[in-house]
Parts: sequence; structure tokens; C-alpha cells
Amino acid sequence: MFYNEFTFLNNSTIYVRFASSFAIEKVAELLQAKGLEPEISFIRAKEVFGVESEKASLYIHNLQHFFDIEFIQKVYEYISRKALFQDPILFGSYDHILRMVQGVHNSSLSEDELKQIRQISQANRFGIALIR
Repeated sequence: MFYNEFTFLNNSTIYVRFASSFAIEKVAELLQAKGLEPEISFIRAKEVFGVESEKASLYIHNLQHFFDIEFIQKVYEYISRKALFQDPILFGSYDHILRMVQGVHNSSLSEDELKQIRQISQANRFGIALIR
């Protein structure tokens, strides 16, 4: 159920809020599948994205800039595990994103992939949507 989040992110604030809730709802849905109550799963899904949970879909969009849909599904699973244990992820931090990608990636990362992760973390830190 992916849609072009980039279209929403470059329009009015109402659409940004709608797009942002998509990533939170996806994580909350995965938490509910693990047995959490809907209210608790939504709270934990917001908390895993930290104080800037309104930018959750922007963070996922920037990851989609370099990685495919299958990889993003694994990222959602990783995020939901972190949310289950109430361990926030700082999406503007190179270290946090690197740890997440290494937790999802099946092989060692190339130098090009490390550069991509650095670019993603910098874009996330400044709230910029990467364009393909």
C-alpha cells in the first residue's frame, strides 16, 4: 500500500500530516500484529520516531530514494521491533540509520551504500525530501 509520498510532501501542510501518519500507521499495524492493543501500538509507533514523529514518512521516503520496496518492508519490521521495546531511532543520525540498515541488510555494506546512508541522514536532519 505504497503511494507516491513525494507528491504529498511538496504540497500543503495538511497533506504532509496525512503522509506522515502513513509510516506511523504502518508501524502501529505491525505492532498490533504482534499482539499490542491499538492505542498502545499507535503511541509506541510515534515514540520510535522520536520528537519529530510528524516527519516519519519523510524519513521512509528518503530511504526509498536508494533502497527498493522489499528492503523498506524489512525496515518497517525493524522499526516495529524497536517500537515494541520502546527504543527510539534518530533518523537524522548517521549511526542510527547505519545500525538500522545493517540490521536489515543481508551482506556487508559497500562504500557507495555508506555514502548513501550519510546522504539520507543529512537530508533527514534538515527535513529535506530526496528527489530521484
